Amino acid sequence: MVQLRHVCQLSPPESGVKLVTVIILTYNAGDEFLKLFDGLQKQTLKPDKILVIDSGSTDKTVESAINQNCEVIRIDHSKFDHGTTRNQAVAEVSDEFAIFLTQDAVPIDENMIAKLIEPMKKDENIAICYGRQIARLDAAPLECFARDFNYPEQSILKNNSNIDELGLKTFFCSNSCLAIRCSIFKKLGGFKDNVIVNEDMLFAAKAIAAGYSVYYSAEAKVRHSHPTSLSLIFRRYFNIGRFFSDNKQILKKASLSGYSISMLKSGIKIFWKKRKPHYIVALIVEFLVKAIACKLGWYYQIFSGKKNLARS
Repeated sequence: MVQLRHVCQLSPPESGVKLVTVIILTYNAGDEFLKLFDGLQKQTLKPDKILVIDSGSTDKTVESAINQNCEVIRIDHSKFDHGTTRNQAVAEVSDEFAIFLTQDAVPIDENMIAKLIEPMKKDENIAICYGRQIARLDAAPLECFARDFNYPEQSILKNNSNIDELGLKTFFCSNSCLAIRCSIFKKLGGFKDNVIVNEDMLFAAKAIAAGYSVYYSAEAKVRHSHPTSLSLIFRRYFNIGRFFSDNKQILKKASLSGYSISMLKSGIKIFWKKRKPHYIVALIVEFLVKAIACKLGWYYQIFSGKKNLARS
């Protein structure tokens, strides 16, 4: 994995106790990367270490990370895989907790790390805790709705008892802003290697099946969203279809269609109340694109016989 390593020692936490490592996966993060560091520097609970895994950036990403006293590990871009690379990063961690952040997820306030770790310190059965993602200020209405639907204002503890009520959302989480308890993560074998999407959801399902809990902390907030287009949506949901085709065990007790229809109904209700019928039309079109792409991906995976789902 390691081609080049640069180590800068952070100042130890005031308590002197190793507690949290922040892990950031990067690739040409650009100037916006500095906003993430600014947010981390303001945290009330300081990380013991910030570990950046860079997969071949050609801009100033690595230089920026080094200047921020991060430990930087550089790997070849062709070797990058979301599950595998994160597993290799956790192997470098000696702290009790690790927090995964994507390069474009920016803490909204100074309590993000504290609010991710607090529930896990109180309950040792919590394997992972993920935070609330709030859309960027310039995000389109449909993207804002999607963030609000998946990341509501109320925190929740999820385990096997929630499957009948929540369905697939029982396993929903995102490692764009996610804390793990390293001992449980390593015990369960970490993320599955070579998974095209949803490696975080797959681990959550594995943790819940093993009797652990997943916590959603609505108080741990980051600003994170992406511009979308129908072509990008089609590509993503084609890959989601491939993922579920290869990981059918998740769907035995949790319906993907049930989750999608629930999201559609919620969106129609919200935009109807706002008297914005054109967004209802856009939402329905988006839903149909997702459904078709997912189904095509499902059958493509079956008939192609492809087993290596490494993300490009």
